[in-house]
Amino acid sequence: MAIDTLSSPESPDLARADIVAQLKGRGSIHSPEVAAAFAKVPREKFAPEAPSIAAAYSAMDAVVTNRDASGKATSSVSAPWLQAEMLEAALLTRGARVLEIGSGGYNAALIAEIVGPEGLVVTMDIDPFVTERATRFLTETGYPQVRVVLGDAEHIGDDDGLNDAILVTVGPWDCPWGAPARPGRPDGRAAAVPCQVGVLRRPACPSRSTSAC
Repeated sequence: MAIDTLSSPESPDLARADIVAQLKGRGSIHSPEVAAAFAKVPREKFAPEAPSIAAAYSAMDAVVTNRDASGKATSSVSAPWLQAEMLEAALLTRGARVLEIGSGGYNAALIAEIVGPEGLVVTMDIDPFVTERATRFLTETGYPQVRVVLGDAEHIGDDDGLNDAILVTVGPWDCPWGAPARPGRPDGRAAAVPCQVGVLRRPACPSRSTSAC
């Protein structure tokens, strides 16, 4: 007897369709480009630590991927609602050049879907555990074009204006990444979208698309 994987409770296809509906319903997704990215990228492949497909696609929950000796989480795949709102805030377009600070692979794959093959996605992290698995998962899921870089992004600037957007998916204590002039954007500036700027929560990255999530 054939199994209907689409209607199975543990079907990734069904889970992707459901997460898009949930995120649209709560207002986290409002553009067709972001919706299409979430509908296509297999989140479960980037979060094998999740105990189930349902847990991997829980709209409000991150999936912890590594812990230190004390049990404190040191890396995770961020909650879908947060990723969706950051992507919407960045106003990404086809062909954009995007730098992601803080890797994991899944969010970079979402970005790659939005900017398309003519765009450029670079994702950077200071932890070799994170970059190794990000490289592996991106290759296995069909996104080998995403550049994964191991290093400290604290002193990386954008003085040459090459990035259309900088997404900060870590919790920095400050936001040293400026937003240089970028004629291709309506506001003439690159989008710097920090997930959180420590306890400061201030618009340290001047841009119309700055968001402290």
